[in-house]
Amino acid sequence: MKKVLFEYINMFAYTITGLIFGLSFFLLFINFYHMQELNETVDLKSYNETNKASVQSKVETIRNNINVYNQSTYGGSLNVYGLNNAKSKLEQCLNVIESDEMMKYFELDNVGIEDSYNFVIDFKNNILNECLVMQIKSMFNTDTISLLPNFNLVKSYVDIDVDNLLDSIGYVQNNIENSDHYYFSTDTNKNNFFDLTEDSYSYVMNDYQSALDLLVEISEWYRSIVIGG
Repeated sequence: MKKVLFEYINMFAYTITGLIFGLSFFLLFINFYHMQELNETVDLKSYNETNKASVQSKVETIRNNINVYNQSTYGGSLNVYGLNNAKSKLEQCLNVIESDEMMKYFELDNVGIEDSYNFVIDFKNNILNECLVMQIKSMFNTDTISLLPNFNLVKSYVDIDVDNLLDSIGYVQNNIENSDHYYFSTDTNKNNFFDLTEDSYSYVMNDYQSALDLLVEISEWYRSIVIGG
């Protein structure tokens, strides 16, 4: 009786061991396919070159607009502390935009899902938080800027645009983070993952251009009040 019971226990143990081994092999196998998905890349060389040219053009516009003001030669009646503050904040944004950390994305020929995700994080941390939130939004909450002409009009669309961009990039980040495929790769799944890489990257790039468009508008406002004041 004990011998039979012992044999049943051994059979049960072997069965459990076999199931664990089979499950481990299964997980290893599907993660191998998932790794292949992560290595899929999209050719975006010409796309990045076009956007780089657009960014450089907008940066040049912003720089030219804010350089119409020079404190040592300014003879107008506007508050110079406000003008100095606005120019300084916009210059800091230009430093962020032209940093190696951001410009490296325009040099990519092929883009994978990791590149798209890193682009999301760097855009969020640098362009949105460091530039638009820490510099621009904070600038429009100072007393010296509030003394400049059309302050309320500009502040209102700055607040709206920045909040919209923050919501937009949050959506892209969540979409990538929730996209893991822990199952066998089919052609449909691979195509969906491939599309996610390209769509996410393009989505961030569009937001990047929108952020620069906002900075151009602010610099145009700055130029107009300096010349008119």
